[in-house]
Amino acid sequence: MAESRQSGHRNNRNRNRNRNSGSNPRRNRKFVKQKVPRKPKKKSLFQRLLNLFGLGGKKTKNNKKQRPQNRNNSKKRATPNRTQTRQSRPPEKIPVTSERLYVGNISYQTSDEDLIELFEKFGDVRSAEVVRHSRNSRSKGYAFVEMNNVDAATKAAQELHDHEYMGRKIIVNGAKSRGKASD
Repeated sequence: MAESRQSGHRNNRNRNRNRNSGSNPRRNRKFVKQKVPRKPKKKSLFQRLLNLFGLGGKKTKNNKKQRPQNRNNSKKRATPNRTQTRQSRPPEKIPVTSERLYVGNISYQTSDEDLIELFEKFGDVRSAEVVRHSRNSRSKGYAFVEMNNVDAATKAAQELHDHEYMGRKIIVNGAKSRGKASD
């Protein structure tokens, strides 16, 4: 008898929890968020005086077209022609001004050791780091290599730029960034 009372008590405990989640869509309509246009921020007296004399800062124009309420009846947007190919442009050439080099368009299977082995032909390599995605640690397709001196870095950039490595033409330029901040 005690077991039947406990099970009945469990069933009654949550009876009101799902009352609003029924199959009736009219009942749930009050929970749908709707976008409400916001009023523009009211200008101060000083801003209105500046606008009066033509010294007011930025003039904002509301060129946005109003969307129709019923999106199904609106005109369909013209889709761009998918057969056109996007013109590729050569990457920006950055001169080598430090020991740090940017290596782009590398294969996703390239490791740090592979880059060290490739760049050791031109001088001592201080470090090589393939940039990886933080969540799944997959290569992003580019890396940074740090040589011991600028001359070795310049020579490596000249020789290896547009060099085929692991089935891809790699890009070797001077790096824009200095790398991680050292304390």
